[in-house]
Amino acid sequence: MLEDFELPDFHDLLNSLHRGPSVGTGLVDMSLTWSGRGQVSHVRDPANGFTGRKVTGTSHISWSVTEGDFSFTADEAGQTSLVSEVWKERNGRFFS
Repeated sequence: MLEDFELPDFHDLLNSLHRGPSVGTGLVDMSLTWSGRGQVSHVRDPANGFTGRKVTGTSHISWSVTEGDFSFTADEAGQTSLVSEVWKERNGRFFS
């Protein structure tokens, strides 16, 4: 859960990429739930130097943002999670 998280509003992508001034600050509220009990898979990739275990599940997210008099709330109806996974990974010097 995330409440009143301050997020700068840079108005547009170019202003953001060029580190221009923010035009305001939005407040984000978000709630994310994840439920496991799905398939457990073990992955080993020696070519890229990592190994790990993943658990699939289902997830749901709801969020809203407010800036001044403007407010936006995401429509939760009909949400579909394409991928909901949690990973535990070892890589680099911990790869074995």
